[in-house]
Amino acid sequence: MRLPPPDAPRRSRRRFLHEAGIVAIGGIVGGLVAAPLIGYFFDVLMKSPSLEWVRVASLDDIDSVEPRGFKVAFAGQNSPVPYQIVMGVFLIRRGDEILAFSNVCTHMGCPVRWLDWRQQIVCPCHGGIYDRWGQLMGGPPAASLQGYLTKIEGNNVYVANRMIRRGNVL
Repeated sequence: MRLPPPDAPRRSRRRFLHEAGIVAIGGIVGGLVAAPLIGYFFDVLMKSPSLEWVRVASLDDIDSVEPRGFKVAFAGQNSPVPYQIVMGVFLIRRGDEILAFSNVCTHMGCPVRWLDWRQQIVCPCHGGIYDRWGQLMGGPPAASLQGYLTKIEGNNVYVANRMIRRGNVL
């Protein structure tokens, strides 16, 4: 056991109890504030939205040369009031599959658009460039456009409310 030097000021019992009380009160108040926040964030992280398929187009509406933009509305989740989330998607045919990808740039969230004369998808905000398949070609974005799960039933194309990460990350 190491003893303090003889000329060191001594802490009185009263001073120690006073400081310990302040620390205890701070810990209790911090716990009371942090507990609901931690519960909220874990609740949000643990709940995943149920899979919802929405019809977007027929196979006849989808081209294999140019992506075509569509709006899709998904039901909002985890709210007492019903609402819809409307998203823009591009659909294009590649062989036997249909690709669906977001119309939101992965750089800053601006809506992108297909430029016919350039044969590219371009972000007007900061110049992100994507090919017809939504793959990153250049500019400030760090990744390709996010894709959606798709399925074909009969002549109809359905898109799910689940996004998938795609390749071509710079």
